[in-house]
Amino acid sequence: MDIQWLVGKIVQKKLNQAKGKVFLANKIISDSPKLALVSVRPETARKIVYIEEFDKHDIEGSLLCRNIDCKNYPRSPYRKYCSKKCNKDFRRWYYHNFYWERVRSDIFKRDNYTCQICNRSYPYRYHRRFVRSKKLDCDHIIPRSLYEQNGYKFDTLENKIKATIEFFHNHDNLRTLCHDCHKRVTSKYLSIKLILPRTM
Repeated sequence: MDIQWLVGKIVQKKLNQAKGKVFLANKIISDSPKLALVSVRPETARKIVYIEEFDKHDIEGSLLCRNIDCKNYPRSPYRKYCSKKCNKDFRRWYYHNFYWERVRSDIFKRDNYTCQICNRSYPYRYHRRFVRSKKLDCDHIIPRSLYEQNGYKFDTLENKIKATIEFFHNHDNLRTLCHDCHKRVTSKYLSIKLILPRTM
């Protein structure tokens, strides 16, 4: 069996499932007036830069080391990298900038597991090297949905890197909030978002 064909079919199935979920969410929301404020749109869905997107090739199509500034060819046993150093450097850079669970853990730790509004601290635990807390959320101070209004795009890899590092996962735009404070902040933003179009 052709492996590439099989992988292609699996990927297409996953994409169709994702589209189905978005369609179903939109249908449920549109049928319920109480949920009309939070309709799901593909353009404001969670933005992810997958590690495979950093694969690069030379002019002849041969794979190059995945590390951003490296132009060498991969060497065994590092598969996508030319050396252990490139492997370690790139993966550390990627996971601390693009992997949400890692970014969220960094923010919780920076804020000492304390809500930045009510100043209450909450219990936490580590699971697979990431912080888990049933009472804490990682909040975007400037909402993610406003990335285009702030001059960012999410189309090319270059724009994805820029938007993620400077906006979506920028530590200066993230803070730790408890569930209750997070709900109040979100409700306030949604109410303002509803009023503004009417006053323009």
